[in-house]
Amino acid sequence: MGQVKIKISSRHDYGTGELDPIEVISVGELYQDEDGCDCLSYEEVVEADENGQVKVINNLLRIGETQVELIKGGDGDSHMVFVPNHKTVSYYPSPLGELEIGVHTSFAEKTVYNNGFTLELKYDLEMNQTIMTSCGLSIAVRETEG
Repeated sequence: MGQVKIKISSRHDYGTGELDPIEVISVGELYQDEDGCDCLSYEEVVEADENGQVKVINNLLRIGETQVELIKGGDGDSHMVFVPNHKTVSYYPSPLGELEIGVHTSFAEKTVYNNGFTLELKYDLEMNQTIMTSCGLSIAVRETEG
């Protein structure tokens, strides 16, 4: 394992019939943890702050046999857990109080290739028990040359 190229594509459907696509391309580190899970550590550049300083957040994607975890760093730390055919719930602090965030995963599939893998997730995102958006997440991981 070692250094890899990562392409993350997400789609959000807010019920208007229009998809809101987001794409991130990065380089990261792929390794196995003590539990045998594939772990993908990578940085993501987010928009500049009011002073024009670009922010970089550290992310960790942990892929196990029965679940996938996405841990995003930065100002809006988040920890999303994807378990096929289940809803997971987390609580996040906000200036207006604590928010309940639910992730109901309908599909999770990892396909392994000679030089990497793809991971496909489909899920509904809830806020305070109300579905906000239906989402799709596609992650392609490829070994770097050299």
